[in-house]
Amino acid sequence: YRLRDAETLLGRSFCRQCKHQIRWYDNIPLLSFVLLRGQCRDCETKISWQYPAVEFITGVLFALVGLIFFVSGGDARMWWEIAWLVSIASCFVVIAIYDLRYMEIPLSLLVVSAVLAYGFFVADFLFVSEPFLASRLGLGLYGGVVVGGLFFALVFASRETWMGWGDVWLGFVAGSIVSLPYVLPMLTVAFSLGALAGLIAMVYQKKNMKSQIPFAPFLVSGTIIILFLAKAFPLWLYFFIIP
Repeated sequence: YRLRDAETLLGRSFCRQCKHQIRWYDNIPLLSFVLLRGQCRDCETKISWQYPAVEFITGVLFALVGLIFFVSGGDARMWWEIAWLVSIASCFVVIAIYDLRYMEIPLSLLVVSAVLAYGFFVADFLFVSEPFLASRLGLGLYGGVVVGGLFFALVFASRETWMGWGDVWLGFVAGSIVSLPYVLPMLTVAFSLGALAGLIAMVYQKKNMKSQIPFAPFLVSGTIIILFLAKAFPLWLYFFIIP
């Protein structure tokens, strides 16, 4: 909401309706929504389900990052990777919800995501002695160019009817994060989820083939799913998906 209204992201939370500052005990993720019965304490305006949904999704992603990437006795590199992953997950959740609501992707979050991605890649490249072509920096750059280049071609060929320029930049960031050779599985998951959502929308919401559906939520989902699968089941993913 604050990004949309060009407001500062700093400062205490407040009700969008009555402008009253939200008390700290009314701002506890999920729990406060239940205790308040989904409405503001001051003006009794209904609180959007977006709040608990985002809180729940983000909490689940944080828990999965810890479950999959945390190793007892891990080194500093592991902690840096975990911090990087929860930061990327936070940005991607906001990007997905923003595109779902407004059919556009905020440039500021794309920049933050790109800085987080390549800041981590450069630090990892300097920390680990390995050839550039085999490093996360090199593979990430190639992955970003492949996905971003593909989306650029789709936007250019369709004159922005299939997807927008924001998707091109998000594709570059997403491709960089999953890196080669996981861009193909990521795109497969993203487009499959998008096609499924499109069919459901056509059946239940009376949409047609020309109706616009935001792609960022599916690209974000594909990126996060493949990140987790690549870590948890690397041999399975390589054997069944990657040619």
